[in-house]
Amino acid sequence: MKKGYSVVLTSTESGRTKYLFISKKCLKIVAATVFIVVIILGYVTINYSRVYYRALETVILKRRNAEIEREFAKLQEIKQNLERTEMHNKKIKVMLGIEETPAEVEPKLDKVNHDYSRKIEMVSNNEGNIPALLPTHGRISRSFSLEHTGIDIAAPRFSPVVAAASGVVKAVGWDAVFGNYVIVDHNVNYSTFYGHLNSVAVRPNDRVVGGKVIGTIGSTGKSTSPHLHYEVRFRQKSVDPVGYLPFLLNFKENI
Repeated sequence: MKKGYSVVLTSTESGRTKYLFISKKCLKIVAATVFIVVIILGYVTINYSRVYYRALETVILKRRNAEIEREFAKLQEIKQNLERTEMHNKKIKVMLGIEETPAEVEPKLDKVNHDYSRKIEMVSNNEGNIPALLPTHGRISRSFSLEHTGIDIAAPRFSPVVAAASGVVKAVGWDAVFGNYVIVDHNVNYSTFYGHLNSVAVRPNDRVVGGKVIGTIGSTGKSTSPHLHYEVRFRQKSVDPVGYLPFLLNFKENI
């Protein structure tokens, strides 16, 4: 006699009874089949969840990228509007004679206030090549900082600007920010920068001694009033010029 299980099925209407016999082997096969189906369904569900999550993540990233692109387009439009406004303002300034288009820089002093130059106390160490001289007599209106790599010295227009030490003129030119400028190399370590000049009196490769007039105070470039932007560069890195000005306190007291 086969070992297994009998299932009795009785109808309530007819009163008939049926017997269903299930062997142990068949029951094991059915149970194993159900178990395998459950495992497969679980695996499929987990993988589907992963795929769905990745698809959802992709949709979110696409939406974010679209938002970033829209914001970038707005920024580009704002930038273009600002550039057009700036160009328009420059044209108006040129038309009104407030700001003329700068010509090529030439070594020429239009005017020097010689009476004012007599106040400059820069007579020591003229042959030295360390920038220890104050390039002009005036009030320091802005100090050195990480954002401002030099000092601003406010002085009357046409006041003389002198080389802070002996050296060779490396460059003379025009910059949109600093206007007319002069750069002097003093040795392998030191160089100095003079910006916003009204006019210049030297050419590239000219040799200068400390105290020699190289230009005059102006307000060229981005400047609201006459002043000198002065930088000391040590091994091509800007340092605080005040540390090289032994007479600075006396100048500030006398101004």
